[in-house]
Amino acid sequence: MPVALEITFTTRQADHIMTQLRAYKEREFDRNPPRGFLGATIEDHPDKGTVVFRSEWEDDDALEFTRDSAPFEACLDLCDIHADGRDDRKMDIG
Repeated sequence: MPVALEITFTTRQADHIMTQLRAYKEREFDRNPPRGFLGATIEDHPDKGTVVFRSEWEDDDALEFTRDSAPFEACLDLCDIHADGRDDRKMDIG
C-alpha cells in the first residue's frame, strides 16, 4: 500500500531548511530516484512558521529503506539545527 511521510519543521529560519531540503531532493530523489519512490514536495508556510517536506512511496519498505540511509539522516540533522521543532507523520495514501 502506498505511504507518505510528511515532516513539518517549525522554524523562524525557513530559508536554511528550504535550502537543505531542495538540495537533498535534487541530489537524492530527482537525479537517481530510490526504489519505490513516487514523488516529493517542499512547501514553505511563512504565515504558520513551518516548512513541510512530503515524500510518497510505493510501500512502507521503500520508505523505511530511505529513512535509514545516511544521506536522509544527515539532511534531517542539518534541518534540525535551524528548526524550533519537528513533527514526522507517516500515513497510508492508497
